Amino acid sequence: MSVEIPSDLQMAIEAVVASGVYANEQEHVSDILRAVVPALGQYHQLRRDVQASLDEVQQGKVRNADFDAIRQQLCKEYDEAGNQK
Repeated sequence: MSVEIPSDLQMAIEAVVASGVYANEQEHVSDILRAVVPALGQYHQLRRDVQASLDEVQQGKVRNADFDAIRQQLCKEYDEAGNQK
């Protein structure tokens, strides 16, 4: 595979390789991709989850929550350290 990298990114990659952190550009770019690919998968899953939630709102499957009442109930049941009373 051959990929063109913008000159500013190429310079950054070359600087890291020149510092000795990586043996060559391919090793560095491969490491970057290994880190980014899973994050992209999580990003796409998050987008699907958000869309599913928005769809539920549109379908009337969601109701408003009274967060003050929920907080008060939790404060009655748990101490500040999160231990059940």
